[in-house]
Amino acid sequence: MMRSDTPEPRDFDAAEALEGAIAWWREAGVDFDYADAPTQWLAEPEADHAVAAPQGAVPPPPPPATPLTRALEQEAAPLIGGALTDWPTNLEKFREWWMTEPSLAEGSLDRRVPPRGVAGAKLCILVPQPEPDDGEGLLTGGAGRLLSAMLQSMEVSADEVYLASVLPAPMPLPDWSVLARRGLAEVTRHHLALAAPARVLAIGRSPLALFDIAPDKLREPLTIEVGEKPLPLLAAPDFSQIARSAKRRETLWHRWLEWTT
Repeated sequence: MMRSDTPEPRDFDAAEALEGAIAWWREAGVDFDYADAPTQWLAEPEADHAVAAPQGAVPPPPPPATPLTRALEQEAAPLIGGALTDWPTNLEKFREWWMTEPSLAEGSLDRRVPPRGVAGAKLCILVPQPEPDDGEGLLTGGAGRLLSAMLQSMEVSADEVYLASVLPAPMPLPDWSVLARRGLAEVTRHHLALAAPARVLAIGRSPLALFDIAPDKLREPLTIEVGEKPLPLLAAPDFSQIARSAKRRETLWHRWLEWTT
């Protein structure tokens, strides 16, 4: 009788079968098991002698927060900046207020970064918020090096520039429209009025919601009302987009030339 080289099939026990199934699903990229029903992992365990509550007596869990409910909670928060009568009336006092006023930003005060420059500068660079690597001051990290190269090409010296941010400290995913309605728009206008630059170059287009600028107008030279006089403003992409796109750099350069000629 001829002997076959084909191995005889063998039986797998339950543990081996389960291990093989898990390995197959892991190889397919499925690492977790999900369920639609919520589980209260942090609920306190019931004591052994506790009396079971009657059926229907336990209230249902609160619904999860939605973007709408979070926005409503933010709008119900106190106004950013507090009472207008308490706002500083000169740039030196504003810097102190910027670093200490609780309503301007959440978290520790040591996360805040002050503006830099003097009043009446030739150009104000307005950014949404400090960069994560701004350890030595506003725009002192990688974005600051890119800005220095830009200013050199624009023939604007460092002492002719006022550097400001809309927020004093980094905020993850800020909702600019909600922040504007809570008073951040007026705080920003007040800041620019005290700084009194000749022009504003706004880096990053998201905060432009503070000035009620329509998206289809972002590529045009703009004017915003600040204090008692209109202030010319040019909107630019954020630094990361400028750095990685030669086309955006070229477009911004031509817009700058048209704006300043």
